[in-house]
Amino acid sequence: MIVSMKRMTLVAHKADEAAILNALQSTRSVEVIASGDEGDTHTALERADARLQALGDALGTIRPYSQKRGMLDAVPEAKATELAGSLPEAVALSEKLGVLVRELSTTKAEIEKNAELIDSLRPWAAFPADMQTYQSSKRVKYYTGLIAAADVEKLGSLEATAEYQLFNEGLTRTCVVACPLEEAKSVANYLKALEWTDYVFPKMGGTPAEAMEELSEKNRMLNAKKVELETELSDSSSGKRELVEKAYDAAAIERDRAFAATELIRTSATFQLEGWVPEDRVKQVEQAIRSVTDAFYLDVRDHEEDEIPPSFVENRPFATPFEQVTNLYSRPDPNGIDATPYMAPFYVLLFGMMLSDTGYGIVLSVLTALFIKFKKPTGMSGGFARVLFWGGLSTAVWGVLVGTFFGMDFDTLLGTTNMFPLFVDPMSNPIGMLILCFGLGVLHILFGIVLKMKLSFSRGDWQSAIFDSFSWILIILGLIVYAVPTSVQGIPAFVGTVGLGMAGLGALMILLFKGREKKNPFARTISGLGELYQVTGYLSDILSYARLFALGIATGVIASVFNELCKMLMGSPILVLRILGIIVACGLLVALHGFNIAINTLGAFVHCARLQYVEFYGKFYEPGGRAFRPLGYRTKHIRILDEASSGQN
Repeated sequence: MIVSMKRMTLVAHKADEAAILNALQSTRSVEVIASGDEGDTHTALERADARLQALGDALGTIRPYSQKRGMLDAVPEAKATELAGSLPEAVALSEKLGVLVRELSTTKAEIEKNAELIDSLRPWAAFPADMQTYQSSKRVKYYTGLIAAADVEKLGSLEATAEYQLFNEGLTRTCVVACPLEEAKSVANYLKALEWTDYVFPKMGGTPAEAMEELSEKNRMLNAKKVELETELSDSSSGKRELVEKAYDAAAIERDRAFAATELIRTSATFQLEGWVPEDRVKQVEQAIRSVTDAFYLDVRDHEEDEIPPSFVENRPFATPFEQVTNLYSRPDPNGIDATPYMAPFYVLLFGMMLSDTGYGIVLSVLTALFIKFKKPTGMSGGFARVLFWGGLSTAVWGVLVGTFFGMDFDTLLGTTNMFPLFVDPMSNPIGMLILCFGLGVLHILFGIVLKMKLSFSRGDWQSAIFDSFSWILIILGLIVYAVPTSVQGIPAFVGTVGLGMAGLGALMILLFKGREKKNPFARTISGLGELYQVTGYLSDILSYARLFALGIATGVIASVFNELCKMLMGSPILVLRILGIIVACGLLVALHGFNIAINTLGAFVHCARLQYVEFYGKFYEPGGRAFRPLGYRTKHIRILDEASSGQN
């Protein structure tokens, strides 16, 4: 249900600001509203951001040296005070790791630079002269470079004006060309016409061979230093992952608090906080402030017309996970209705119908239950895991009703005859299954219309409830009742007449009152006729529920095909081949049924959500709300324990 939000104004002494913000953060119940006053707190926020960034970098450095957590490993838990206590040690460690990482990065870069120099000098290993002194001549111009072996013969054209010497073999030759200064320009132009690449010796003394030896020696020393730095980095990082994770989350908590502080209005002696608080948490917030100081002023009021409060919902444990499904669509308008508790039972029912295999349902429920038990997920992942858990239970029940277990008939497995299915077999009675799907669709849609009536009545708009909503209930039910005597024997004909009368009454109500705000009778009638055209939309909505049948039968057919394929592998008359076939078939059964569960679970999740969003929500739901984002503990690695409950863990 949607919780009413209150606008709160808090005024207190500036000296109590930090303690009050800390207390409010622990309640996780107040969304601070921006004041627009820049103030002098942005420096503190920048420092908090910088510390969070440094700890994040340290965590990235530590991870390669830490043991990876398993998929089912529980998220660590700690008190907020414990997280804060880890900051000094972790900050010091992050600074040390930062120095080591920068030094290691510099060392690696230097090693790589030296290696590249060695590679570039290697073709010049036979060059006999000092690289920096051989060109010191006032009368001769030297060109050093690389030339394609195919163009070496063309250098012979320079014999009249220049001399050249080659220093290696291969497809690309190292070469030095010497010529008088007055011929330098013509020689340079000639070399450009060849596959020639100029080469500049590095600024090092000695021959290339001596330079390579010097660089190799440097790299030997640098590699030794690199090993020392990596060892020190590994030793410093070992066993420190949880410490830095705690500190990172503590820094994130302090950053959020520093950000909230930038939203306050301040005077020389006081501060003012404007925010939103759920109505049922006002006393908790007041007690938190009173635990810090008695010198404060707190005003809590309803929101005004020009103020848009956040949308905050609270539901019973069963419905709470399904809030994530609603959030994928849109949060409810704060003045509307929360669809989650009404949608959840239908979601579970329709999800199970789309999979409808007891074996698949058991596997899905067991896997999600283990994930929830050991991982203890929260937020979106926790919500979806619990949605799939309930969907798995529904799938198992539907599997019994339609008589399938991993694509096999229950009668075959149990050795019974005509005991299953308990309800309907979609394979042998597809029409009956389709009628069931359409019947559930009608129930789903009508319930959405009833919720629209409820919302209209709550707003005092009885005319919309009766003329715009109840009229459609009369039309839909009337048309169904009218069609029953023609398809079911034994039902009196007057039942159809009653149904036709219901549909006619509903149509007349729409025709006369849909455009009731218009004074012109003709315009009012046109509005009614346009609304009556929506009967095609309702028909389309009802037909959409055929996807329940389609996905359910697809799951069963694919599973039975997999079983038949593996049965063929195990049916060889040769004993050796039969044994091999059984081994291969067992592996295939696990893989293929696992794939079928995964792909059809995804399909059921998506298509079931689609039925909620379009066919159900479209009848009454008012989206557009924004999420309630209170000042709290938005941690990434550690789950925060309440101070009161921490002693129990």
